[in-house]
Order: sequence, then structure tokens, then C-alpha cells
Amino acid sequence: MSIKNNKTTESVASNLRTIIDEKYVLTDDASRMIYSRAVHPLEFKRFQMADYTNAPMIIVQPENSEQIQEILSFANVNKIPIVPYGGGSGIVEGTALGDCIVIDMKRFDQIKINKENNTVTVGAGVNGRNLEEYLNQNGFTFGHFPQSMNSATIGGYVATAAIGTFSGRYGKMEDIVVGLEAILPTGEILKVKPIPRRSSGPHLEGLLIGSEGMFGIITEAILKIYSVPESRKWLCYTFENTPKGLKALKRLIQQDVRPALVRLYDEAEAEMRIKKYSLPKNHSLLFLAFEGPYDLINWQINQAEKILNECGGQPQLLDAALDWYQYRFDTSGMLRFNQEPNGIADSLEIAAPWDKIEGLWRNVRAALEPLAEVVHVHFSHIYDNECSAYVIFYARANEGTEEAAISLYRRCLQATMNTCIESGGTISHHHGVGRAKSPWMRCEHGGAGWETIVKLKHALDPNFILNPGVWGIEK
Repeated sequence: MSIKNNKTTESVASNLRTIIDEKYVLTDDASRMIYSRAVHPLEFKRFQMADYTNAPMIIVQPENSEQIQEILSFANVNKIPIVPYGGGSGIVEGTALGDCIVIDMKRFDQIKINKENNTVTVGAGVNGRNLEEYLNQNGFTFGHFPQSMNSATIGGYVATAAIGTFSGRYGKMEDIVVGLEAILPTGEILKVKPIPRRSSGPHLEGLLIGSEGMFGIITEAILKIYSVPESRKWLCYTFENTPKGLKALKRLIQQDVRPALVRLYDEAEAEMRIKKYSLPKNHSLLFLAFEGPYDLINWQINQAEKILNECGGQPQLLDAALDWYQYRFDTSGMLRFNQEPNGIADSLEIAAPWDKIEGLWRNVRAALEPLAEVVHVHFSHIYDNECSAYVIFYARANEGTEEAAISLYRRCLQATMNTCIESGGTISHHHGVGRAKSPWMRCEHGGAGWETIVKLKHALDPNFILNPGVWGIEK
């Protein structure tokens, strides 16, 4: 099937071939289809409907910053949108844009370990799994294990302010990045040198971490790494209800017990595992993992058991936790549901302070349950002051069509985002905003905050070429 081709494509391609070898300038239909979407459910639905309006004009695969600078110069002169592309694992409509030039960053693949500083310098196109395996071979770990690590790239991690399942020990992306290099929309190279801390003005890396390709194209990141941990130990507990489990998590973190991994499933999401492992019915289910030096782990385990028991937790065998760990990267269930013409499913990661998290959980459930067949919620990242909630819904439109499923999805998303804001939460904890959540950005940041973001975009990108439409910023 042929995709509609912009009449200027060949002219643009000819110019780009003067910058990059022609084998790295892709205009064929197959490549354009591949780069027309990531994994957002509506992108998937449109693909099922043979709707390729988001197919890019051209894909280029540069190998160095100078080539990107020349591409940006050409795009600025000709007012052609640019979309940076990593592993295509995004779930917020952050990369799909028709009639654009996609810059695929995968040839930025260098890895260099600094054993003196416990850092690694990594090209933006390096795959997360490949980086972790390389580090392991050299006695280190990156410690960043998102569900997307088999497909996502380092540039994507940084650009979306990502977080991994073991963040309790290794931190969030803003904790992990100690330096970076990016190319601004007008072609200047911004370098943030790797230093422990600065008090010399704004932290410019903050412009790029979470920027989703709006403020620059990340080419390289310098990241913290750690020695492979001596030990990992698990705990598995059940609680009579979710609020008791949340209370236990808050006590853990505020009494300086910091599990590497946390997963508290509410009663509904826990039900399948409760049944499979014959655990107490209608209970919430908690997994904790601790890793690091033996003595530290043993102390944390002892303290955690004391606190969990005091909060009414019931210790269980580890089978359920280890089973989850074995299959933690499997997203096939959601994919199969989205393949049904009238089925739509998504995962929405929100967060709130401790004094609002229970209300957020209850309110989002109440908003989604009338619309969806299944609503699952678990809590997977905890902090001294707040907690995240991961909301998964499976909904089925009464009409058996993709169009009806798309309409239902929009209602589910709107119900969740509106309720989240009304309940004092944030609309995105680690997936980013993209185009999907952009209608709520002004509410998220407030009037002055939103206007500051808009001013930054226009100041850095006067021709509005980098990923236009993300966050809902208008030219």
C-alpha cells in the first residue's frame, strides 16, 4: 500500500543526501510506515485503520553532531518540522507527525566507562538493554529498568524524564544524569559538563531532561553507574486493604527504609495473583526488593519487616513477587486487547503527595470504572513526600469499530486527567506528555508556569521546527 507523498519530498531528500550518505536517507513506504507511530494506543488504532497521515516525509540517520547541525540549518531555512526519534517506545503520541523529517538517533551508539568517577558516557541512540549488559560485563549497573528497556534508547530516557522499576535505589533520570550534550533548534551545541553540583545559575540540563524533543536534540548523556550489587532480597506481604498498604509504604520511606523496588497492588489488580497463589482474598498485595551490600540489605529487611508487621501486613511466600520479576517486561496483554477492533487499553502514570494519594486513587477509580471493563491500579515509586499511582484500564466500545474505540479512549483519558488534577495530582510521573496529554498542560503548570514554558519554546526555537504540537504549544 502506497502512502501519500508530499510533492517536495524528492527535493528535500536530494538536499539531505548532500549532508548524509544516501543509504541513511529513507523515503520508501515501509520505512515511513515504521516511523509513523510509537506505541500509543491511538497510534496503533490508526495504523489498524490504514491511516498513515502521521507518516513522516523522510527519515535520516545521522552519525555525528555536525550532520544534525546541517539538517537543522536546512530545516530552519525551509520551515520543515523535525522529530527526534529513539526506540519508538513512547506511549504519549510524542513522535508521530506527518510531513516531517525524522532524525533517527540510533547511530549515536558510543559507550565509554569512567571507572574513576563511576560514570558512563553514552550516545543518545544506545539501547537501554544493551547498555545494561555492557555495564554488567564490566562489573557495573546502570540501575535503570523501565518496562521499555528492551526497546527504548538513552536519548528517549532523558527526553521523557524516565524512571525505572528499581528507582528507590538508583534514582530517577534527573538523579542519574550528571552531564549531557544537546543540539539546540537553531544549531548551537549545548554542553553541560559532569560536575557533582553547581550554584552558578540555572541547571541547564533541566531544560533537556523531560523536554520531549521540544528544546533540543539530545546527542549524549553522562550517567551515574554503580557496582553490581552484592545481594538482592525480596519481601511479599498482603494487607486487608489498599489504604493500610499505603500507610505502610509511607512509614517505610519516612523512617529511612528505602526499598529499591516497590509494587503495591490494590485489591482489584491483586486479585489475579491472590487467586493464583492462594493468598488472602480481597487483600492488597505488596512486593519489595532491596539490593546492595549484604549488611545494608539485612538491616533494611529487618526494619521493613518490623514496620510492615506493625501496619497490619501479613508476610507471604515470595512466589508471586518472583513470578512478576520474571515476566516484568511483558506487555502482550494490553497489545492483544488493543488489537480487537472495539478494544482500547492504556497505562497512565500519575502521582500525588501522601496526603492526597488515597483520594487520588479512589477518585480516579470512580471516574474510570463506569467507562472501562477493567481498572487496575498499583503504586510503584515512593518518596519522602509523595507516591506514584500507575493506572491501567481496559475498555471496550459497544460498537465494534476502531472509531468507536478511539472515542471511548478520549473519554477515559479525559476522565482520568481531569480527576487527577482535581485531586491534587500530576498528569504524568514518567511517560511524558506528548500530544496525548497536552490539553491539560496549562492546568498542570498554572498560568504563569505555562506561559514561561511557551516563552522558552519560542525563544529557543523561533521557527518552531522541533517536534511542534507536543505539549500543545501553538506557533
